[in-house]
Amino acid sequence: MRRPEIAVGALLLATSGCQDYKLNNRIVHNGDTAPDCSVDDTLTAVTVDGTCLVEPGVGTFTPVVEWQWASNDTYPGYDDIMSTPAAGNLTDDNGDGVIDQHDIPDVVTTSFAGGAYTSAGALTAISGNGAGQEWSLVESGGYHPASSGSVAIGDIDADGIPEVCVPAMEVSVLCVTNLGDFKWAGGATPYAYGAPAFADLDGDGMSEVIFGYTVLNHDGTLRWQGASGAGYFLSVPIDVDQDGHQEVYAGNTLYGYDGTPLWNDGTCDGMGAAGDLDLDGVPELIHTCLGVVTATNSDGTVRWQVPVPGGGGGPPTVADFDDDGMAEIGVAGAYSYSVFDGDGTVLWSQPVQDYSSSVTGSSVFDFEGDGAADVVYADEITLWVYDGATGAVKFIEDQHASGTLYEYPLIVDVDNDGQTEIVLPSNNYAYEGWNGITVLGDLDNSWRPSRTIWNQYAYSITNVNDDGSIPAVPEPNWTQWNNFRTGGTTLGNSDELANLVPSDPRFCCNDDGSVNVQLQVGNNGLADTPAFTSGLYNAGGTEVATGAALTLGSGTARDLEFHVAAADWRGRLSAQVDDTSRVEECNEDDNVLDLGTWPCD
Repeated sequence: MRRPEIAVGALLLATSGCQDYKLNNRIVHNGDTAPDCSVDDTLTAVTVDGTCLVEPGVGTFTPVVEWQWASNDTYPGYDDIMSTPAAGNLTDDNGDGVIDQHDIPDVVTTSFAGGAYTSAGALTAISGNGAGQEWSLVESGGYHPASSGSVAIGDIDADGIPEVCVPAMEVSVLCVTNLGDFKWAGGATPYAYGAPAFADLDGDGMSEVIFGYTVLNHDGTLRWQGASGAGYFLSVPIDVDQDGHQEVYAGNTLYGYDGTPLWNDGTCDGMGAAGDLDLDGVPELIHTCLGVVTATNSDGTVRWQVPVPGGGGGPPTVADFDDDGMAEIGVAGAYSYSVFDGDGTVLWSQPVQDYSSSVTGSSVFDFEGDGAADVVYADEITLWVYDGATGAVKFIEDQHASGTLYEYPLIVDVDNDGQTEIVLPSNNYAYEGWNGITVLGDLDNSWRPSRTIWNQYAYSITNVNDDGSIPAVPEPNWTQWNNFRTGGTTLGNSDELANLVPSDPRFCCNDDGSVNVQLQVGNNGLADTPAFTSGLYNAGGTEVATGAALTLGSGTARDLEFHVAAADWRGRLSAQVDDTSRVEECNEDDNVLDLGTWPCD
């Protein structure tokens, strides 16, 4: 393990009461010489260790089934899934008063019964830890969820509580609350296989709900309606010109945030994605239609068009598949899964079987931390995982089955245990095999971290915050990540790690025989941290005091305070940051600081 370098001199004490005496004596007496021993939240700077990286290839790849949901408790028989689920936190599981990334995620999906995938179905929320159903419904407010429509989760009205939206049989979109109660229904153009997308198009703090060329306000009222370019009702919100207002990319058409048609590239309508293929800082828009992949410049001029090997072609996935620093494009077809370089040439292609729809999707993720994104793809009879650089088969699961529409697996930390999982939808409509939801994880718990949320079909890392809120002005994905339908975290690149170091202990002695222990916690790693806790422990390993939960950005430090009674000190104490091991660090050996014996007279 590398010993990180930390600029201790930059760790300035943020409290006036102890600061005056810190250079002469770290122990001050509250009420005698130090009238104020409080701690504020001032951030200070630390020197970043540029070598704080994960060792490439340290992970293994041994997928195993963690749990399955294959039977609807509320509506028996509604357990076949031919759509893309969503994952996100719906309830306050840890009791801290907020619904955010610290709770247990839920998987929300539509399902059908008796082969009726074109009809009304059930909408079901399932606990991400495999504990079972949260709720299920087949009707809400007189509207019925489409049995093969894909789900979106997010806080669209900025009230701190997420909503769940899905295509409906009678209207474009049906939205329910986090508990499954009716919220609203809107839009005059139903499409049973579509997927809503959430985005704050005008940056006013409230999300719009996009469904093809229909855009609804956060309350379900119509905002605007386009005339062409449905994008198969799988449209992509993206701020192409980076003016703070997101456009809507609907197949061959780009709409302004206010519904103004900006261009039509003259090709056929299809399913889209976005990425910066030439690294010029401007995104290209990519879509598939009628067996052809089209890359269009931001001004609507066609960059290139190439056929999908074997025909067909589902929604594109964008990622750096081969770790060359450039974005590639993955597309599943009828007879092949193919990865294209940014100029349209085929990097590799592998045979698959998708005679049903020929338009299934895929997701990608750097499971092992080697810089290359592996492909996760499910056809009619097999779940495949391919090496992103070469196309070599890394994993086959032949118990999967599907009649196929547009669905694809998710890559998400679905149980919030710090480990990435694959969430696979299945059905035995046309082939015998699994049905429902199957969650696969790594036998060795070695996969790289990912988020606890994958909120919609048109997913990219920056279009939803970790807590499920929708950003008013999202960071352009292509400037940092340059991927689409790709797993990861918002904390840094997949090979960057955080590193937490406690230092500079101070003791403020109180007249009641207690002491306030103050120290600095610095993150000298390259990645930001998720929320972590710290504690004071006696020699026997018992925690005697807990500090407030913190998050720290790369290169920052913050004061942390503990209150300890004399009776609890008992010999020597030590401070341990990240005492529940929530943060993956490049050095796990520097998290403990010896505080010595009782510091007060």
